[in-house]
Amino acid sequence: MIGEEETPGYNPFDNAKDKKQVGKNSFDPFKIKESAYIDLDKTISHPPTAISIGTYSYRGNEYPKPFGSYGDISCIVGPSKSKKTFFKSAVIAAYIGGNSINYFGNMVGHESVGKYVIDIDTEQSRFHSQRTFKRVQEMTGIKHELYKGFSLREYTPPERIEFIEWLLNESEYSGNIGLVSIDGYADLVTDFNNIDQASELSNKLMKWSSEQNCHVTGVLHRNFGTQKPVGHVGSFILKKAETVVFVESDQETGFAKVTCEYSRNIPFEDIDFGIDKEHLPYRITDVVEKITNNAAPF
Repeated sequence: MIGEEETPGYNPFDNAKDKKQVGKNSFDPFKIKESAYIDLDKTISHPPTAISIGTYSYRGNEYPKPFGSYGDISCIVGPSKSKKTFFKSAVIAAYIGGNSINYFGNMVGHESVGKYVIDIDTEQSRFHSQRTFKRVQEMTGIKHELYKGFSLREYTPPERIEFIEWLLNESEYSGNIGLVSIDGYADLVTDFNNIDQASELSNKLMKWSSEQNCHVTGVLHRNFGTQKPVGHVGSFILKKAETVVFVESDQETGFAKVTCEYSRNIPFEDIDFGIDKEHLPYRITDVVEKITNNAAPF
């Protein structure tokens, strides 16, 4: 129940749907053997890119640098008020397309047409959540009917987990989801320093992305005075994620820098971005290039 006092040893995953059905589903090692075996004589294609930032050249061809692939997860890390949620909005807008290229010209979505985009906020009030969701709409310049935002601040971690699993597995969006954003990951557990909860959460994120063949990205706070995301949750997700970016804000200039800290792919270059008069994020390099070419910045 919402607001119910937690007991020692409480685990938010105990109420999750697949946890309830453990007794109903027998362990089948033969099924796992068949699905998990890697045949070295067969070619396994690189997972398709969902979102890329920039390109690289290889043997005369240009290829996107993946920020996130379908079937994988990523993480945006930063201290409080570092503008990491602004960058999250830019990632979602780039995936949808439209006018987002005017703000982050090197960030592009791939194979996104006809796919739902799920944006979940666990921290902000309904007012501030809506304002954040509207930012995506303003950056794309379109009312994207497949973009769905949800504010889960008032719910408990197990309720959030169950709702996300319902969205992915049972709602009308199921089977046709391209991108899921969760701001923030740590609010899906009751204790981000609990190693069991951290392990279960990272496993769920990977399972969700794999089973739905979508990309799951999310936000994590950084420990004060360190470069590490919070607790065991941060450590587990950092190890499992395809891409981990750090966002830092310069208090003097008001600009922010995004650094690709870890990547299983070719890392993209640092991104410096600001906030325009409409409170929308933009890549500073894009504005400089437009001014150089005598074009309107926006």
